[in-house]
Amino acid sequence: MIEYAMIALLGLSVFLFFISFFAKDDIKQIEEQLDHLTLSLAQETYQLKKRLQVLEEELLIRHEIAPNTASAHDSDRHASTSIKNRVFMLYKQGLSYEQIARETALTIEEVRMILRGLAR
Repeated sequence: MIEYAMIALLGLSVFLFFISFFAKDDIKQIEEQLDHLTLSLAQETYQLKKRLQVLEEELLIRHEIAPNTASAHDSDRHASTSIKNRVFMLYKQGLSYEQIARETALTIEEVRMILRGLAR
């Protein structure tokens, strides 16, 4: 009698073992969804910080130049100088052209042209 019980339990355990390979893993799907949401949140946070930084820079530029004394040409030149300085600082920090382009919202070619101009 005990032998039959042992054989039945062994058979049941082997059966359940094989079923476990074919069963859906709901926890794995939930983990994947959580990872996807975390990644999306991180990307959105990065984009918001980047936009906020651009807005802060624009406000600083406007604050530094008095509206009554500065012409539009001077304002454009100052903004251009600020961008060039930022590109040069990022380059000195060891960032690649692609990383600098992402940080400053410029194209890679614009970054290369600015750095070539500064090297002269």
